[in-house]
Amino acid sequence: MNRVVFALLAGSAIAPAQPSVNTGGILNVASYVPPGLPNASIAQGSLFAIFGAGLGPSLGIQASSFPLTPDGFQGTSVSVTVAGTMLKAPVLYTSATQVNAMLPSAAPVGSGTLTVAYNGKTSAPVTIDVVANSFGNFAINQAGSGPGAITNANYQALSFMNAANPGEPMILWGTGLGPVTGDENAGPLPGNMPSVPVKLYVGNRQATITYQGRSGCCAGVDQITFTVPSNVTGCAVPVAVQAGNAVSNFVSMPVAPSGRVCSDNAVFTSTLLALLASKGSAAVGGVGLLRDTSTISGTPTASDSAGGFFSRYSFSNFEQYIAYLPVQTMGACTVLTFKGSDVTEGPTVSSTPLDAGNGLTLNGPGGTSAELMLISQGNYNSALGGGLTGKPLFFTAGSYTVSGPGGADVGTFQATAQFAANFAWTNRSSIATVTRSQGVTVSWTGADATNGIYITGFSEGGSGPNNLVAGSFSCHAPGASGSFTVPAYVLLALPATYTTVSGLGSLGVSSGASYQTFSATGLDLGFIGSSVEISQTVTYQ
Repeated sequence: MNRVVFALLAGSAIAPAQPSVNTGGILNVASYVPPGLPNASIAQGSLFAIFGAGLGPSLGIQASSFPLTPDGFQGTSVSVTVAGTMLKAPVLYTSATQVNAMLPSAAPVGSGTLTVAYNGKTSAPVTIDVVANSFGNFAINQAGSGPGAITNANYQALSFMNAANPGEPMILWGTGLGPVTGDENAGPLPGNMPSVPVKLYVGNRQATITYQGRSGCCAGVDQITFTVPSNVTGCAVPVAVQAGNAVSNFVSMPVAPSGRVCSDNAVFTSTLLALLASKGSAAVGGVGLLRDTSTISGTPTASDSAGGFFSRYSFSNFEQYIAYLPVQTMGACTVLTFKGSDVTEGPTVSSTPLDAGNGLTLNGPGGTSAELMLISQGNYNSALGGGLTGKPLFFTAGSYTVSGPGGADVGTFQATAQFAANFAWTNRSSIATVTRSQGVTVSWTGADATNGIYITGFSEGGSGPNNLVAGSFSCHAPGASGSFTVPAYVLLALPATYTTVSGLGSLGVSSGASYQTFSATGLDLGFIGSSVEISQTVTYQ
C-alpha cells in the first residue's frame, strides 16, 4: 500500500529560478478540491499539495524512507505560520511545479500563511486555512473524482470485475481525519481516532465504521474500515465522508448483490461488462431526446433538442465514463466540484470518436422528422424547436426512431425511444432559496412508475468573479415515490451561491431516461433514451 499511496503523490516539470505558489494552489492531496469550496481547508496532520513554479528540481523526487526531515528535502522546504506560530511541514515529494507535504498535527487552527523555499530562495507568502478535520478520498484518477481508492480487507483494489458485496468489510483510503499525538516524521502512527465525528455514506446509506484513523503504511494517510450497507448495488455507487461539518469529495465504488461483476441497469449489465473487460475496450453509441424547460429570473423557456455520440473507450476509461454519468444507484446522490464557472471544466474521460455517418435522421408521430447534424466526428446535435429556434416545440407524446446511415466505424442502425410529455415539478414555485444544511425536498407528478427520476443542482461560488468555484449534484429517485429529499451532506459539499457579481445557482428535476438498447456493426453497446428536464434559478446559502 506504501507504493500505491506514494504513487498518488507524484508529478514533475522544469523549474524556474524563483519559487512562486499559484493562486488557489494549496489542495488536499487526495481530494484536489480547489480553495473556495466548503471542504477545501487543510486539516491538521494531513497531506497536502502545493502547485506553482520553481518549487523544486526539474525532475520530481519522492521521499522513500523515514525519518522525514522538516527542515527540507532535496533543497525544498515548506513553512506554515498560523496565529503567530511558525512550523515546518515535512516534504514528501518535490518538483518544479508540485510539492507534497504533511501539515504538522501541532499547527494551530485558523487562517495563516505558507511559503516555499528552494535552494535559498523563498516564495511570497500565500494564504492557508487550517482546520481540525477535512477528509479527502483518494481516487484512481489521482484527481479526486470517479472510482475511489477503496480496497477489500486483503488490500485488493475494487473494480467492475472485482466488486464488493453488501455486508463485506472494505477500506477507504484518504487523508484529513485530523491531528495525532506523537512524531509522525519518525514513521506512521497507526491508531483508531474514535473522537473524530465521522459518518461514511455509501449510496446515500450510512455505513457502519469499524476503524477510522491513521494507516500503518504511511505518515499522514488515513483509512476508514467500513461494512458495505445492505440493499446497495451498482457499478458506481457514490461514497462520501463527513468529518465534523466538512464533507469530503465524492468518489464511487462497485457493489454487486453477489458474485464479483457489478451491474448498473438494463444497459450496463454484468454480462456486457464482463465481455467488454475481456476485450479491453468498449465501442459505445448513445442517443438522447431532450425537452428542457428552464425558468431564469421568473421567465420560463422551453426547447427541444436531440443529440448522439459514438466513441471507443479503453475499459479502464469506460469505468471512469460510467462513474461520471448521472448516478444510477437508486436513492443515491453524487457531487462533482471544480474550479471555474463552467461544468465543462469538470472531469473528462479520453476516448476515440467513431465515424457513424454524416448525419442521423429522427422520425416521430404524425410524420414529423428532423436531421441530427454532424458536429464533429462521432458527435451529433440539433436544436429542434422552442428556445431561440423560432419554431414550435417538436416533441409530443409517442414513439421516436433515430436512424443512422453508417460510416467507416459504425454500421447502419435504427433506435427507438418513447417520449412522455406530461412530467411536472409540482413544488417548483415554493423553492427560491435552498439552505444547504437543511436539505431540500422536490415533488413531481407524471413520472414512469418503473423508471427513476433525476434531481440535479448547481451552485457557483467563491471569493469573487475572477476566483470562482462550482459544484453540481445529481440524485436518482424512484419515479413512483413522487418526492425526494436531497440530504444536507450532499448540499454541504456545494459552495454558497456567489450572488454579488455573477454567481449562479440552479435546481432541476428530470423524468430520467428509460434507456433502450440498439445494435450496429462496430458497436459493443448502443442505447437511446428521452428525458423531460425542468429547472430554475435558486440561491444556495
